[in-house]
Amino acid sequence: MEEVKTPKINQGLGIAGFVLAIIAILTAFIPVVGIGAIVPAVLAIVFTSIAISKSLKTDHLRGLIIAGLIISIVAFFISVSQIYIGVKLNSLGKKTDKIEAFSKELQKGLDDEFSDKEMEELEKVMDDLEGQIEKISDENAEEIGRAAGKALKEFTKEIKKAKEELKDSTNKE
Repeated sequence: MEEVKTPKINQGLGIAGFVLAIIAILTAFIPVVGIGAIVPAVLAIVFTSIAISKSLKTDHLRGLIIAGLIISIVAFFISVSQIYIGVKLNSLGKKTDKIEAFSKELQKGLDDEFSDKEMEELEKVMDDLEGQIEKISDENAEEIGRAAGKALKEFTKEIKKAKEELKDSTNKE
């Protein structure tokens, strides 16, 4: 009987690539640690790519090698996406500081502008409005929309008037 010779290099690279791909995919799903899965994923891609190219010259089975290549590519993209998400979350963290500073400034402005009594009255009106919002139906939604539009027009007129007054007062100086 004739012994079938298989290239051991192809098998070794394929198995090494598959094992690295499994390690990469398992670590890719772990937050923060998943970023470290890039190195084994890239090595697995390299090993399995070399093994596939060498196995194309021979007529040997490539299932394990192809599986390793696919798994390593998926692990690589998961790791890269974790880096992207980490960068976005970091920039969002910086923005929350600005939002918090703005809310403190707004609260300080409200405290300076309104007295405690006025704030209590405002809270009471807001509570009354919350009770009325539950009563909104299709019939009165149109009426509410018209009233809101009218109030917005009046508010716009007041803003324009205040703008003109401010412009006139700055021109006189």
